[in-house]
Amino acid sequence: MLIGISGMISSGKSTLSKNLNKHYKKSMLLNEFQEEDVVFNTMLDW
Repeated sequence: MLIGISGMISSGKSTLSKNLNKHYKKSMLLNEFQEEDVVFNTMLDW
């Protein structure tokens, strides 16, 4: 099964994803971007 989560900024997508990942022990959490992605984080700062 593959679940995609989308929504507005600050709507709890990351929290929901992390909680689902903790609940389903054999699951894998894939983020759209890497936490330490310099280019993406620079774009967010603009």
